[in-house]
Amino acid sequence: MDSFEVYTTYVALKTHFSRKTYDYFKYQGEVKVSKEKFATRNDIYFFEKISLKYDKEQTIKYFVSNFLVNSNFHILQMNDNNFAEWNRKMQSISYLFLTDLDAIIERSGSLNDAFQCSNGHSDLLKLYLGGRIMMETLIMLNRLTGFIERYDDILSTDVIWKPLSFTLKKYDPFLQGSPEQVKELVLKKL
Repeated sequence: MDSFEVYTTYVALKTHFSRKTYDYFKYQGEVKVSKEKFATRNDIYFFEKISLKYDKEQTIKYFVSNFLVNSNFHILQMNDNNFAEWNRKMQSISYLFLTDLDAIIERSGSLNDAFQCSNGHSDLLKLYLGGRIMMETLIMLNRLTGFIERYDDILSTDVIWKPLSFTLKKYDPFLQGSPEQVKELVLKKL
């Protein structure tokens, strides 16, 4: 992967995580960028550095891990720590998910109760917003229940939920794991 391909991937993923109308997978990472404009950038060095350090798959994961921290990150603000932390999380995602399920059940008594969202945020959201469970847990539970669409209706004017819902939907396709695998893990806890 050369520096221009890294730049193209960066622009595609930045667009994916910041615009409703663009889907990285639907458009297969295609964006309108020109080599001429790229050549005039003063940050080419960073794209070159990434191209030498990571292959295509790792480059995508590098950008995803950084955009999850902040979807408006400029290439100069991205760092290897975000990527390393995200990789550590992905290597033990099943264990971390099971740990999160324990935290959810401990707070709410049951998964069903954790999803109740009639008077403000549910226990599930409070746990996430309080940093007790990870975003990936929300996505995995959504694959089983479809709660995000329901919350979109219930919390349609909530200024905290709207951007979170957007990020969850954009991040979902990058996260490994089928609904069957998630169901199997949930059944271990019930």
